[in-house]
Amino acid sequence: MSENLDATTMKPEGKGAAVGGFILSLVGIVVPFNVIAVLMGSAVMAYIGLVLCLASVILCAMAMGKLKKTGGKRGLAIAGLVIGLVATVWSAMAVMSIGEAIDARNKGVSEFQKELRNM
Repeated sequence: MSENLDATTMKPEGKGAAVGGFILSLVGIVVPFNVIAVLMGSAVMAYIGLVLCLASVILCAMAMGKLKKTGGKRGLAIAGLVIGLVATVWSAMAVMSIGEAIDARNKGVSEFQKELRNM
């Protein structure tokens, strides 16, 4: 009798993708604004954050589709999708402004060096 029950009930698929997308969205929201990377002049961290955010949005969207078909709960996938979309916008702004931050840092360093030479 339990064999019949197992064959007829579907196990929700997509939970792993939802968890993965949620985690990627949380990591993606933190990575682009790593202050140490900005001060060191590395724009790579902003691009990595943008890629992570886009991957999280894709994973969460796929997980929502699978969970909807199999009748699973989609709360974590929805949360990951919302955080991923916000993080994507935030990362895109970081990518656009990282050059200005690096230029301002370089300008400050050059002015500081000029003042040291004048002393």
